[in-house]
Amino acid sequence: MNVQFNKNVKKIVINLLSLIGALIFLFPYFFMVTSAFKSRLDTFAYPPIFINFKPTIENFIVIFRDINIMFYMKNSLIVSVGSTLISLIIAIPATYALARYKFFLREKIAYGFLLLQMIPGISVVFSIFLIARRWGLYDTHIALILSYLLWNIPYAIWMLRGFVESIPAALEESAMVDGCSRFKAFIFITLPLMAGGLAASSILVFIGVWNEFAISFFLTSTGARTMPTTIAFFMTHVGIQWGPMFAAATIGSLPVVIFSLLVRRYFVSALTLGAIKG
Repeated sequence: MNVQFNKNVKKIVINLLSLIGALIFLFPYFFMVTSAFKSRLDTFAYPPIFINFKPTIENFIVIFRDINIMFYMKNSLIVSVGSTLISLIIAIPATYALARYKFFLREKIAYGFLLLQMIPGISVVFSIFLIARRWGLYDTHIALILSYLLWNIPYAIWMLRGFVESIPAALEESAMVDGCSRFKAFIFITLPLMAGGLAASSILVFIGVWNEFAISFFLTSTGARTMPTTIAFFMTHVGIQWGPMFAAATIGSLPVVIFSLLVRRYFVSALTLGAIKG
């Protein structure tokens, strides 16, 4: 009786703490979205008004009329999709080699990829900027896509390795006994079973590129600017335009939020398998 009671109390406490944690993390997003619909007067109200205010779409009219926010959304989509696809195309064979073949320094190479992810982008952005200017790639989508590959490929390799290792090699060996080459065994056996890992990795890479600010800010001026860099448009000499800034942030977050909700089940498998195995 006491044991069951203690279990129920523990479950209630864990659920309560989880709910409190979720509310803490969701509150900034709730504040951003509600502030996007506030007038300038309501935005600066003290104490802050969270619910009891008259909604307005004036902030959204400003960002669509004066800033052409969809142009920057298009740039973000091109760069994010391009970088994600190229990262996976390169990472898949590299991951397979690390997971299936035994060779000298294999583990050190794998941890080397992990080490590359720890290099902050801002520490090498000036070097990338000089290279982009010299090669005539400044303010282009190609410059951003290639720059993000420096972090996305190692990240995708590290994520996918756990998924490949979780697939029994005996399945490929059986196919090879039946006449398949190793390449065909990989394409028809292993790759379909990696679908969950590929989806999870692509989601996380896409979100990382979509939200990146520093590299995009330094490598673009007008033609290839992405959504995160538009925050600079709202810092004027007369003050910060909080309403339009919140509206732009809300619009910019929608693709990521919708994408994450549609494929949220893959996040669990990514965090519990691909992120820790290897």
